Amino acid sequence: MLSRSSVAQSLALSLPRPLPYQRLTLPDTMQQYYRARATEYDLFYQAPERLSELTLLQAWLIERTRGLNILEVAAGTGYWTEIAAPFAQAIAATDLNAETLEIAATRRLGQHVSLRTADAYSLPDSTTIFDVGMAHLWWSHVERQKCKSFLSHFASRLRPGATLLMIDQLYVEGVTSPISREDRWGNQYTIRKLRDGSTYEIVKNFPRPGELEETFKEICKNIGVLRLQHFWALSAQVRD
Repeated sequence: MLSRSSVAQSLALSLPRPLPYQRLTLPDTMQQYYRARATEYDLFYQAPERLSELTLLQAWLIERTRGLNILEVAAGTGYWTEIAAPFAQAIAATDLNAETLEIAATRRLGQHVSLRTADAYSLPDSTTIFDVGMAHLWWSHVERQKCKSFLSHFASRLRPGATLLMIDQLYVEGVTSPISREDRWGNQYTIRKLRDGSTYEIVKNFPRPGELEETFKEICKNIGVLRLQHFWALSAQVRD
């Protein structure tokens, strides 16, 4: 069996940084927002009303990643990467923004974790066999008309029968940022203001009843959705 560091080296080789001329498909506003928000992003996880559910979700994630090779998209500042790292065989954590990955690199992740910039909609081919694909606090930013194509692409980078894991938010009146508008595809938008006073309008979709199961069923089976007050968590198996 390969050591954790050997697997990490393999992941690093198989997930190169995008070349300068590659077209990145994340909407510019979203990319700019998360680049600007990088240093204050983790304040989200410190909100008292979320703490008990986050503890539950950490245990949920550990149980499903133990001893496995993981491909993570939209890893951001590495909050969920750090939760899984002590238990996973190896993690290739990717994000479009180098600024958030720089913060992730300050965490105690271990040599079996590699960090690479990559577009979630155009992930590089890899020789590594991934048992798990995870994307947390990301699905709500995927435009509804692109959900199935993203899922199909993500699943194509995993082994047949691999597990998909996702955690994201539910709308809570008075806690979640209010919806500013909806477009013709049903995408919801919210206005976010950062500490420096800058404002951004970003896609922030909250799942409707049955929407997750309906969207995933063509590509996945054994779909399980845990719904809490502030968060939902999904586990599904990629169809062979």
